[in-house]
Amino acid sequence: MRRSTRSRVAALAVLAIVGACGSIDNPSVSPSTTLASSTSTATPSSTTSESSATSTVIDETSTSTALAESPTTEAGKPSESQPVDDQALDGQPGTDGVGDPYYPLLGNTGYDVEHYDLHLVVDIAGPDRLDGRASIQLTPLIDLSSFAFDLTDAGLTVTSVDVDRAPADFAHDDAKLRITPPTTAARGEAIIVDVVWAGTPTPVSSGTRIGSIGWLEGTVASVAVGEPFGARTWYPVNDHPSDKATYTITVDTPSNLVGVSNGVQTHDEIVGDRRITTWDMDDPMASYLTTVGVGDFELRASDDGLTTGTPIDDAIARPVAPAFEGDFGLTDEMLIVFEELFGPYPFDEYGALVVDMDFGFALETQGRSLFSARMVDGDGSIERIVAHELAHQWFGNHVSPATWRDIWLNEGFASYAEDLWLEYSGRAAPDALEVRLVDRASGSPLPRPGDPGKNDLFAPSVYRRGALTMHALRLEVGDEPFFGILREWVDRYGGGSASTEQFVALSSEIAGRDLADFFSSWLFDDTVPALR
Repeated sequence: MRRSTRSRVAALAVLAIVGACGSIDNPSVSPSTTLASSTSTATPSSTTSESSATSTVIDETSTSTALAESPTTEAGKPSESQPVDDQALDGQPGTDGVGDPYYPLLGNTGYDVEHYDLHLVVDIAGPDRLDGRASIQLTPLIDLSSFAFDLTDAGLTVTSVDVDRAPADFAHDDAKLRITPPTTAARGEAIIVDVVWAGTPTPVSSGTRIGSIGWLEGTVASVAVGEPFGARTWYPVNDHPSDKATYTITVDTPSNLVGVSNGVQTHDEIVGDRRITTWDMDDPMASYLTTVGVGDFELRASDDGLTTGTPIDDAIARPVAPAFEGDFGLTDEMLIVFEELFGPYPFDEYGALVVDMDFGFALETQGRSLFSARMVDGDGSIERIVAHELAHQWFGNHVSPATWRDIWLNEGFASYAEDLWLEYSGRAAPDALEVRLVDRASGSPLPRPGDPGKNDLFAPSVYRRGALTMHALRLEVGDEPFFGILREWVDRYGGGSASTEQFVALSSEIAGRDLADFFSSWLFDDTVPALR
């Protein structure tokens, strides 16, 4: 995600490059699993909600031991805190929360979601109205007697829940939809959960400097903003990046509007006074990266983006469509540079979703990055932000954070990718870029990027000092190992989630020496270390 204050300072970045690496294969290299012990010095920012929203309160406690063991995930499966008991004839309940150090009750255990099929009927004349149906395919990880999804109860009412077409008991409160199937769901055997709900989707406070998240309602458009836990405001979901799934999202709107979502458009039809579009994301996606935009969009389909072969399909708010090319015309060239540095683009298509609203930031929604129309004026001044959001598709989207404490892997990577674009496209000199990196990081040393605290997920230090950490790593190991680390990170953990510990391990593996102390200084010291 990247914030924009066009009227004052050039935008700050809030997007995603995630860190992920497993245990070291080279037995002669054994970096510590705990690099440092640190108490977060983050001061909670005061947040002004960007719309008149009621706040959903999540029971959040902050654990701030630096690089303590975090839930490691495999291909997006949540860590399980409850042991499997094969002898439990009546099964076991899943638990609320996957144990995230910042948001302990975020997500749910006991199952892994494979696919969400969402059908949304949306009307935005007056207060927004959403009528939803979800068909969710999941696999129990234990013999499951009951389980839960995240779904805010402010404004939304669930009317029915079926499990494998049989009515199920359910309760909906405290932002959880708790479901008891008619019979225990057997471990390893996929089930289909159908949920019907309706109401007025209501934003929630993120508790961070970005303000309200979730379903945001404008005057002529609406959009869903997910990071870090806004998906729950519009559909039932396991709302933690450790449980990624594929998606089919159908949006039914008045015929003068169009609904746009993640992935490839597979259906577009006018039926009477309604327009129905369907979007398929067939690569695993974290819930915070899902979006729906409803408004008057110009849909622009490109050819196969220069030499990359990646289609670039944009949805642009009509008022800023004439200025769009001036700000986004370099996207295909950015794709070429990033594919050379990071490896092949990980998804079937890319594009921008520019919504006619003033929410003041950009977000790396998967396959189609989200921008506020207020950022677009055609003068090219958001070039860094465009590069930042594109880089997140590798770092943050394809490889997502194991926990929200790992946010620097998203934002530090994407922020450094801005400089890599400028360097490798010949648009800026490397020495000048380094001076800028050092100046910006030195001016924002705290909170420590390796453990900023939940109120400061999007603090400047996470971006600036995170980016300088990546540059320092490049200087420490050399260009060839550095870019080898980035490419292996994507290859090894793409489609899943990974942690800072895993990134330290991978970096040490490829460098051939233990880099735990290096990362401990750069991520957890109060002061910014000097470059080599």
